[in-house]
Amino acid sequence: MIEKSTDWRQVFLLWGIGLLSAAQFGKVSLAFEALRDAYVLPDTQLALVVSFVGAVGIVFGAVAGMIVGRIGPRTVLLAALFFGGAMSLVQSFLPPFQLLLAARLLEGAAHLSLVVAAPVLMAEISTRKDQPMVMALWASFFGVSFALTSLVIPPILAWRGLSGVFIVHGGLMMLAGLIATRAISHIPTRRPPWPGFWAAHKSLYRDPARFGPALGFFWHTLMFVALLTFLPSLGLTTGSGAGLAASLPLLALVGTFLAGWLVRWIHPSRLVVLSFCATAFGAGALIFASQTVAIWIIVPLFISIGIVPGASFAAIPALNETAANRAEANGAVAQLGNVGTTSGTPLFAYFLATAGMTGLLGLTIVISLVGAVVVWMVLVRPKRDGASISRRQTGQ
Repeated sequence: MIEKSTDWRQVFLLWGIGLLSAAQFGKVSLAFEALRDAYVLPDTQLALVVSFVGAVGIVFGAVAGMIVGRIGPRTVLLAALFFGGAMSLVQSFLPPFQLLLAARLLEGAAHLSLVVAAPVLMAEISTRKDQPMVMALWASFFGVSFALTSLVIPPILAWRGLSGVFIVHGGLMMLAGLIATRAISHIPTRRPPWPGFWAAHKSLYRDPARFGPALGFFWHTLMFVALLTFLPSLGLTTGSGAGLAASLPLLALVGTFLAGWLVRWIHPSRLVVLSFCATAFGAGALIFASQTVAIWIIVPLFISIGIVPGASFAAIPALNETAANRAEANGAVAQLGNVGTTSGTPLFAYFLATAGMTGLLGLTIVISLVGAVVVWMVLVRPKRDGASISRRQTGQ
């Protein structure tokens, strides 16, 4: 039987939809000054406008995966595009703050639906050979989106202010929904009975194949955003902090795409373990490095850090055969990823305040090693032990 070829037009359309989903964060965080001018409130309250989108994923990530698996990823994707676009247009009226928060919370449901459904569809329309690179492409969506959004936000703000940002984003979401209606293929799905909220979590987190890819992603998100936030201000290089801040996400993207190539020879779970070990080694070396040497450590360090999301997303189709299981695995990634992103920055800020650069990098070492051990114990070791038992039983 000849395997179907990868539909790259659909792949890049879905990746573009991923860029729009990440912009649901970026359109506010990168226009925060304009938000401050529109709503004269303390920053602690305004920060909720950003975080409310991710809060939905923390609570309902696992549930979203199961809903996508039962309703079908295409149906969920289309509904999320139109609904998310509508919520952005509601925000363009700059309603009272409580209504803005409510619209952002509802938009968070659309965001969660998109980041669960889109990678399932991407894996389904790809050949097994191309799946690692397709998943690496998907894993890059957040970083690429923030880079692009940072370029387009200033001219939009100059044109129509904060309302214009919401109008443009909402319009693009609606347009993407119209295009996807005709361009995205329908994928048949099984429809098992709904197990209930707590039973859904219990079922998901008992199955290493479904929750295992999220483990590596959790430890990655726990430190990634925090390191992007604090490293440029530590004076580790002779260059400017702004220059370093701009280069770090790009270095991580190099690692993400490199993962898509490496998993052709190394199982994604093993690659996650190796990447965490390399990150721990690099962070340890950075503690003792001089300013002139530090930059030569930071470059491979962030490439290594970027490998983890690429390998983690590649592990989803590698470990799960059905679209429903892949949807649930993506739900776990969304859930644990949001937990890591939300809790990582305050945790690193505490260690930086109490122990300086040594505390920051020491925590990076600990998190990386814990991540390596956890992924090894849950995914790599059982697979290796199973292979050993199989060989003994066959007398090989």
